[in-house]
Amino acid sequence: MTRYLTLTLTALLLTGCFDSKPDNKLQAQLPPGATLNADGTVLAQGRVVGVSDGDTLTVLASNKQSYKIRLQGIDAPEKAQPFGQKCKEALMTQAINLTATVEAHKLDRYGRVLGKVTVEGQDVALTQIQSGCGWHYTAYMKEQSKDDQIAYAAAEKQARKAKRGLWKDKQPQAPWDFRKHKVS
Repeated sequence: MTRYLTLTLTALLLTGCFDSKPDNKLQAQLPPGATLNADGTVLAQGRVVGVSDGDTLTVLASNKQSYKIRLQGIDAPEKAQPFGQKCKEALMTQAINLTATVEAHKLDRYGRVLGKVTVEGQDVALTQIQSGCGWHYTAYMKEQSKDDQIAYAAAEKQARKAKRGLWKDKQPQAPWDFRKHKVS
């Protein structure tokens, strides 16, 4: 994923071409090794070189450009919240310095690529939820496949029941509530 990919995704979103069939001209604009599916999903690979928190990582593409990826379907504790640092470390453990495949669906409001990331065949957001390092972000679940919606919801339910990670707290505060109260 690269800054060039960001510009490409931005252009696709702004021009309304994101949901249309790709053309050869657009294919030529994508970073090395990246492809654009007929449904508008960008597929790219790169090495994970950084982790900002439990749901955001940085991928370095083959052309040495880096890009922040916000994991789709999860909201992890903020750094200042309980388990924030532990969840960041959990994401680092499963992804840092490994090759990631990114299915980029859109840009978030901060300009980060929002997508599904797999490392060594494992969906890293799903693994985070399973280990108690995040909530299934149901406010945006319509952007996920039906299979992912079901898997993420079940993973959160199981993590809660087993009191894994942040679910050890009696009343863990959801990150979206934490952010809302922090701004107020």
